[in-house]
Amino acid sequence: MWHLNILHVGFIDSDEAALSKQLISKQLISKQLILNMAGRSVFKTFLVLVPLLAGSEADLEVSCVFRHSCLLPCQFQSGSGSVIRWSNPSSAGDSVVHSYYDGQDQLGQQNQKFQGRTSLILDQISRGNVSLLLKEVKIQDEGRYKCNISSSTGYKESFINLKIDAPVSDIRIHQDGNRITCSSEGIYPQPELTWSTEPPSNTALQNRTTVHQTEEKLYDISSSLTGPDGPDLTYSCSIRTRSNRRTETLKKGGDETTENN
Repeated sequence: MWHLNILHVGFIDSDEAALSKQLISKQLISKQLILNMAGRSVFKTFLVLVPLLAGSEADLEVSCVFRHSCLLPCQFQSGSGSVIRWSNPSSAGDSVVHSYYDGQDQLGQQNQKFQGRTSLILDQISRGNVSLLLKEVKIQDEGRYKCNISSSTGYKESFINLKIDAPVSDIRIHQDGNRITCSSEGIYPQPELTWSTEPPSNTALQNRTTVHQTEEKLYDISSSLTGPDGPDLTYSCSIRTRSNRRTETLKKGGDETTENN
């Protein structure tokens, strides 16, 4: 089965000729439609007739931990002359994350925010594995990614939704007079904080919670509580996100304990 596809390519002058030669050699270009000059960059739009390797696929969701390395999977039917392009589609355009052709990485048009943080598993490309390794992931990396591959066997496009998590780690809880304060920092996405007592109190717990977002887009949360007094009450502060939940307890006038859930 063949698939008519419009391929948009943007490369610097030296890269454009190499890519055009490679696409022509694979008989993927049937007609050149548009040629625009913009500064040092050459942008071409090609009408491409290629074998359709797979139909539309649902976006794959991948969750990664803040500041850790993350693998965005992408597979295709291996073939010769592979042209690989990872991008980050957005309302501002199709930002280049990583490009590979002519048997090597081509990073001249890579978006600056990804520089030094992306790589392919080079010895796996011939086996059809073009997964992208993204290092030191940031909150700003969250979003939709597109994997485009064309080779002698055809063309494939797939999408990945990347979610970043900064789990709740440490919770601090302390008492100052009749006030108990619970706080935690460096969390993503925005957490929820709840209070409870043991045994349960019949009086409503009066608390004030504030949330602050840092320059790194992480959340700091703090809550202060004044409530029923009693020698046998144990206060619990729970903070949770979509990825985890932690609870810290304090017995008035006693020691702190931590429970991980």
